[in-house]
Amino acid sequence: MDREEILRKAQNENNDEMEVQIRDKSMKWTYIFMVIAAGTFSFIRDMKGYPVMDLTATVSVSVVAGNFYRYIKCRDKSHLIIAVIMVVIFVISTIRFFMGH
Repeated sequence: MDREEILRKAQNENNDEMEVQIRDKSMKWTYIFMVIAAGTFSFIRDMKGYPVMDLTATVSVSVVAGNFYRYIKCRDKSHLIIAVIMVVIFVISTIRFFMGH
């Protein structure tokens, strides 16, 4: 394979590393603000005596999806551990939600 052929293949891939990096960082910021917003709303709902388990379940399942995807792609066990912990939190909060807590 000569140099020109390698350059042609790279140009045809349509996989811009900068776009991938920006997308990955945007997901990080999405997580951060989702957790902050859910935490704020959970605090307000708890102060008023409303149940907060639906927000907990929503945030938990989102974190599970992101960390499980990262584990599949990178095989970093820390992502798997976080995903498993969050699955447990998701299951508990979902059960409590349906029980009316």
